[in-house]
Amino acid sequence: MNESTFWSATIPRLMSTYAVVIFVILWVGFAVILTVNPGWLDQVWDRVQALPTLVEIIVWVLFLPIMIGLWIWQSSWPVFARLLGLAGIVGWTLVAAYNFVRY
Repeated sequence: MNESTFWSATIPRLMSTYAVVIFVILWVGFAVILTVNPGWLDQVWDRVQALPTLVEIIVWVLFLPIMIGLWIWQSSWPVFARLLGLAGIVGWTLVAAYNFVRY
C-alpha cells in the first residue's frame, strides 16, 4: 500500500469521525440543557452575542449547526415549531456528518 494513499485516506476519515463525535456530544448536551434548565441556552446565546464581532463570526462558522439551533430556540416561534426546527437541524447535522465518514 502506498504511504501517501494511506495518509490521504486515513486523515480525512479520522477528522470526519472526530467531527461526528464532537457534534453528537454537543447535540446531546443541547438536549440535556433543554430538558434540565432551558435558561442556560439563553445564557449561552447572550454570551455569544456579547463576543467581539470577529470572534462571534468564528464561533458561528465553527459551530454552525449548534448556533442555528440556538437561534431557532431564541426565536419567537411557537414551541412546536421550534422543536420541529431543532429536530430538522439535528437530523441534517447527523446525516451530513455521516456522509463524510462513509466516504
